[in-house]
Amino acid sequence: MKNKQKSRSGCRTCKLRRLRCDETKPGCRNCAQKGFECPGYQQRLQWSTKHEKPWNAKTSGPENFTQLVTAASSVISQTAAAGESSGQTSSDHASSDGGGSSSGRTTASPSPGPHSDASDGTDDPGALVPFIKRDGSPAAPNIQDVPDVSDVPLFQPVVNIPSFLIEHWFKSVCSSWSALDSQTNPYRQLTSELWSNSRPVFYALQAISAASLVERLPHVMRDTAREAPGLATDAIKKELVAFFTGNQPKFPSELLLSLFCMSSSMAWLEWRELGLQYLRQARAVIKTLDTWDLDDKEKQLLEFFRGCLIYEEMLRSVVSDNEIDLKNMLSWPEPSQTALVKATPHPWSGVSTDVYRLFGKAIALCRRSRTRWRHNDGTSYKSLQGAMKDIQEATMVEESLLAIDTDQVELVNLAGGGRHLFDTTEAYRLSSLLQLYESFPDLVSKRMPDLADADGTTVWNTWVLPLALHITDILQQLPVSEMRCIQPLLCLCAGSGLRFASKFPMAAGHQNYLLSADQGGRSPSSSVVSMSTNTPEPELPDLPEIPSVPVPEPTITETSIKTSQARRFIMDRLDQLELSLPPKPIEVAKQLMRAVWSAYDNEIGTSRRTHWLDVMSNTGLHSIFG
Repeated sequence: MKNKQKSRSGCRTCKLRRLRCDETKPGCRNCAQKGFECPGYQQRLQWSTKHEKPWNAKTSGPENFTQLVTAASSVISQTAAAGESSGQTSSDHASSDGGGSSSGRTTASPSPGPHSDASDGTDDPGALVPFIKRDGSPAAPNIQDVPDVSDVPLFQPVVNIPSFLIEHWFKSVCSSWSALDSQTNPYRQLTSELWSNSRPVFYALQAISAASLVERLPHVMRDTAREAPGLATDAIKKELVAFFTGNQPKFPSELLLSLFCMSSSMAWLEWRELGLQYLRQARAVIKTLDTWDLDDKEKQLLEFFRGCLIYEEMLRSVVSDNEIDLKNMLSWPEPSQTALVKATPHPWSGVSTDVYRLFGKAIALCRRSRTRWRHNDGTSYKSLQGAMKDIQEATMVEESLLAIDTDQVELVNLAGGGRHLFDTTEAYRLSSLLQLYESFPDLVSKRMPDLADADGTTVWNTWVLPLALHITDILQQLPVSEMRCIQPLLCLCAGSGLRFASKFPMAAGHQNYLLSADQGGRSPSSSVVSMSTNTPEPELPDLPEIPSVPVPEPTITETSIKTSQARRFIMDRLDQLELSLPPKPIEVAKQLMRAVWSAYDNEIGTSRRTHWLDVMSNTGLHSIFG
């Protein structure tokens, strides 16, 4: 008996109930007996992958191709014709420790020497090391060394965040963080040597890189920017304990480098954070190193880090009211006044350390003086005695600043030439004097005895304002791309001296920084009416002659025009710096500058003279402006 072929054309109801359908038309009997409406026998087409078999494509790539794609900056070590290899292990370092103790750290594998017979490591994922350029930054792989992967299906590679941040440090952050960046930049050299085998440096570089990107890539960097500082701080704490307990006898280059990175990155994340806790530890480490017996190379490194500390503390002198920090800044030794002092540039911060030290002392004196007058109102004997002491110390700082010879600045190889270094050094020297003259007008009376009995307006217009305009002219000669990290503070200092002498009408607008405009007055052109028409004038009846009364024309002095142009330049320069530097501190600087100018303009015609440091203190607009 032949087997009857199984029918697959039954109704869907019978198929779902696993019943044999008689396929009676228009409806089957099973549905009729159960009282169902038979859906009919129309066949539905449905895609099925039940009987598909996986296809394993054979590619010509290596077995570790996935590691090559996803390891971001970890590429095959390549060299020049000599075949030398350089660099150390990259992103696997971060994932192996997971933020734990230093005992769990993966150490870098040594690269084969120039005469080694070892393989090039292309078949061993553990042998992948980043190729480091001469300037210390990881280089991209040579396209000729990448295996042929044309048969591999396209897919989206996964970016390794730690490797990406380390690479971003060398490509972007180091150049924007350093006033002078070249192959001889000690920070670039040290990080290229230490980032792969030092936990504090590894996490500190990630923290500062993530902080520089968090505003531009918030969805990608927000979590990393929050976690990296904690990992870096934990690693720094362990290094500090090892250093101060004597368990680390070597020179702590990685510790100091990490402390300075973290002190800067704090303000990039939160503009109110000053990173003072890291600077105080760096100060303690440097003070301890002064007691060590160092060789010549270590002494050179110590002087470099000392210059970095002076620059960082100088930036905090503008915004910090901490008595301990102010006392430390005012205790800095001054350069010798026996002759003109040569302004030797610092290899990282650019401007001479002597100039930065004097600028910090000048600002610290101004802040201490303004704080005393705000709190005591200048009425007590103690306040007056302190004010006399401030004037004496300000006189010493002024004499030291006048002894600085910026004409002897050593020229270095910059893109625009050594002239930019000279201009920046001179701008900081003059800005120091400007702050002293704003806070201590008696210093001007010593230089100009004719102004001894003059009021504050005369002193400002004849001494302070011209000096501020001169500093602005120097800034205009400095390109925004050169030494950009030290320009914001110069903009603030120059802007603090741009005060109008009188009000005059001016058009309104968000780009108008003539905040002293009298909105109720006439515009300068309102008194001049131009009529060009051929219509004859109507004849008027004879009227009695009325004596003409001269109408006063609104006058704008040349100094007011220059002040207006200088204010506009300061804001434009800050807008440009905001595009290439961490934006939060620059935005605070712009808000502070507007608040200061508004306070100045509201005092025109009065005897009050608000200091710009008082405006900063009252508004709370302070950050690290550098």
